[in-house]
Amino acid sequence: MLNQITKVDALPFSKRTWLIVAATLGLMASILSPISILESTWISTAQAQTSTIKVNEPFARATNPGQSVGAGYLTIENTSASADKLTSASFAKSQSVQIHEMKMDGNKMLMRDIGSLVIPANGKVELKPGGYHLMLMGLTEPLKAGDTITVTLQFEKAGKVVIKMPVKMIQSSHQH
Repeated sequence: MLNQITKVDALPFSKRTWLIVAATLGLMASILSPISILESTWISTAQAQTSTIKVNEPFARATNPGQSVGAGYLTIENTSASADKLTSASFAKSQSVQIHEMKMDGNKMLMRDIGSLVIPANGKVELKPGGYHLMLMGLTEPLKAGDTITVTLQFEKAGKVVIKMPVKMIQSSHQH
């Protein structure tokens, strides 16, 4: 049915609404079934850092052709004695990058743009499937397993941190 729709503008919903719906469905499908990272696509731990911010194990999820949203995951460590805040992120091949939170509210899975993310003093925050993550909105091309993308993170105190994210194929272990 979706293949028959040729013009999104003709529908009663905005393009932004469709992007959010598509992103939510894609991420919920991957979270609701057990996932495994294929060993063949694993690249050794990547790390980027400033004097106070360290980024460990960043990766982006491979997307299907025509999919306009993607997700990025990483662990951010703050070695400073004061908290810092991830205020934004950017990726050249997307219209925007949003900082999202996914959580359960009773028996409903909720995902929302939280705008920024506090990294506690001498602490870590993990952006992972089913929790906090970067949402790459309006991709101009698919994210292909084996590629590496460059994402810029902007922190309130530490400034810009440029990271390389290997793109990995993440598949459900449940076979249809």
